[in-house]
Amino acid sequence: MPHPTTWSRRALCAALALTPLVWHMPSSAQAAYPQRPVTLVVPNAAGGAADNLARSFADELGKHLGQSVVVENLGGASGALAAQKVLRAQADGYTLLFGTTSDMVVTPIALKTAGYSAKDFSPIAKVGSTPMTLVARNNLGATTAAQMLALAKQKSQGLSVGVTGNASLQAFATVAMERAAKIDLLAVPYKGGAPILNDLLAGQIDLAVVALPGVLHHVKAGKLTWLGVLSDKRVPQASDLPTLGETPGFEGVVTEIWAGIAGPSGLPPAVVNRLSQAVKAVLTDAAYVERRAKSGDTSVPFAPPAEFGRFLLAEDARYRELATGMKLE
Repeated sequence: MPHPTTWSRRALCAALALTPLVWHMPSSAQAAYPQRPVTLVVPNAAGGAADNLARSFADELGKHLGQSVVVENLGGASGALAAQKVLRAQADGYTLLFGTTSDMVVTPIALKTAGYSAKDFSPIAKVGSTPMTLVARNNLGATTAAQMLALAKQKSQGLSVGVTGNASLQAFATVAMERAAKIDLLAVPYKGGAPILNDLLAGQIDLAVVALPGVLHHVKAGKLTWLGVLSDKRVPQASDLPTLGETPGFEGVVTEIWAGIAGPSGLPPAVVNRLSQAVKAVLTDAAYVERRAKSGDTSVPFAPPAEFGRFLLAEDARYRELATGMKLE
């Protein structure tokens, strides 16, 4: 019978021989992502339009990932706090950003202390879009964008436009209209969208750029006048409403509130692919698309991460060009 020491040596040799096989196990034998709940950080307070979209999407995304997707609301600094949290997180796919035009593109341009830019994210997919529209007070004397343009050229100080701050999407849209049509518009800053709408309804300001769902009932009730939607094509919610770009002088004027999913820089390709496929399953679900349409959102076709990444960079370049010469403080 072999000595015990001989058995020990044989066992050791066998273990060493098997070690490389363990080290080089195929990736299919590794734990598949995700193995625990995923956190979706939303840069807005609970209860708003962006939060509602995020929660609706998170519920559906969780079904296709096989794990819960937990929404975490983190407002502040125009979305920068939420973006910074995600960018500091471990690049493992368990902390994602439900980002929008504002916090992924506009805020890092307008806020010097943001400390990040659109290119710092790992893009996954664009998941939603809310069209914005140009509306006017009923007694302005203009019922089309062309008439508004002619009126703006006649007024030395320009028509007044309500905006929620100098670095808001409305402010960027106002500058885009000014530069495209070579007119002067008077931006009037407000602390929120509700006061803008109230003053517009009261005839205290001439124009406003607002999310289409928020003014739909006012227009249908005959209290406000639609001039055009600031999308690159007409939207289902108001298919008879022309885009602003259809009016000569306003070509190329586009301002949308889009939403997308992104992670910190360096997200593993396998994780990005898994998330991308889950997002595709949500965006191609007819029942989900119908529910979102009833909420006023425009459905977006699925596009792979690389395409969303190119879109982000294009948006970044476009808004940086508009920011030149703007007073953003």
